[in-house]
Amino acid sequence: MKMLVTVVGVVSLSLLLTHCAGTGKVSSEDLSSMSPQQRIQVLTQKIQKEPNNVELRRQLFQDYLTVGLPDQAEAVLNDLLAIDPNQPDLLFQLGQAKFEHGDLKGAYRYFLQTLQAVGGDAYTPQIASYVSGKYMIQQVTSSPADEAFPSFSPDGKKLIYQIWQNGNWDIAELDLETDSTTILIDGPADQELPEYAPDGKTIAFTSNEYDRRPIDADLKSREIVLWEREGNYFTNLTQSVADDWLPRFSHDGKKILFVSDRSDLRKVNLTDRSSDIFIMDSNGDFQRPLTSTPYNEGGACFSPDDQHIYFHANKNGNYDIFVMKADGSQMMTIVDNPDGDDVNPYVSPDGEHLVFFSNRDGDYEIYMCRTDGTEQERLTFSPGKDLNPVFSPDGRTIAFHSNRAGNYDIYFLNLDMPASTMSSDQLMARLNELVNQ
Repeated sequence: MKMLVTVVGVVSLSLLLTHCAGTGKVSSEDLSSMSPQQRIQVLTQKIQKEPNNVELRRQLFQDYLTVGLPDQAEAVLNDLLAIDPNQPDLLFQLGQAKFEHGDLKGAYRYFLQTLQAVGGDAYTPQIASYVSGKYMIQQVTSSPADEAFPSFSPDGKKLIYQIWQNGNWDIAELDLETDSTTILIDGPADQELPEYAPDGKTIAFTSNEYDRRPIDADLKSREIVLWEREGNYFTNLTQSVADDWLPRFSHDGKKILFVSDRSDLRKVNLTDRSSDIFIMDSNGDFQRPLTSTPYNEGGACFSPDDQHIYFHANKNGNYDIFVMKADGSQMMTIVDNPDGDDVNPYVSPDGEHLVFFSNRDGDYEIYMCRTDGTEQERLTFSPGKDLNPVFSPDGRTIAFHSNRAGNYDIYFLNLDMPASTMSSDQLMARLNELVNQ
């Protein structure tokens, strides 16, 4: 894309210099040696004398983009389009600039105009990468409330997640076949981080309901709770004065991993305690630590055969992704990027891939790699935060939550449909949705 911008700029400047060569006022050498800022002044003056000169306006547009002034470039382009409406290359470049400056709706609007211009369909693959990265992304929830931490039912037909309503987190379930939502667990306490048991009959989640202290909800200790849907029966599994969170079932349903700060006996603030990974039977018996270090370990999940556990830890400085045997032995680093934190790994059903999120490229995005840490690939490209990815049971979809549209919503990334395979009609329909959200 940089090459495209450069080539267009060189061609435009060449045409401009050819046009101006006979004026005797500004030589080719003078213009080419000018800085973009100096050239902007000269071009602005020349356009006042030659308002219908397309090439002058094209070069002025390029110079405004070069100096990082997309709004001024936009004004030039709008005037240019009134003279010659067929400018797909400039429309695309302005969409790029708007995207890079965080004006997503502006970017989507110009990408849409690019595709609608004559010859604009040539930009379909590039535009698709801005809309959803390499793969198609679908927004699943869109309520004014924050919705986060999705988890698929074992049959893949439902999605459970936490929703912010009435000043606290509750747990909701979305039927993906009927598109109907049901609030499963609500109340004055925070109910968070839900996950289905492998049989689908029970749901484990985190709750601060059992901490009766009259303090801010964010400072209360959480417990791991099991809810049996038949009979509406709740069991506090952990019953600890410490903070316990993020339950994850083994695939045979016999064990639950969770994160806890109970091993940190220092007299420090709750938020300053270090966390370890624990395991217990699914009825809450035999709770024991798998890690015991002065660092923070968390985000643990089982491999499909329940023989290994993937997790994140900050023992190397920033957060990296590790793997260990299910008994806590043979711990080793598999994802170690010094440019940011890599957290909350989740293993694909076939055991071949991990998804996680990372801020290695600036903001938080979703990444995927092999379970040995190789073939790392960035999946999302959004100025918002894309967080906490999980695989569907068939491994074809990744669910995550993101604030790319303002508040936090649930999204699906379809691994079966690369964005590059989208037709320009499909892409225009998607862009229309994004512009009108």
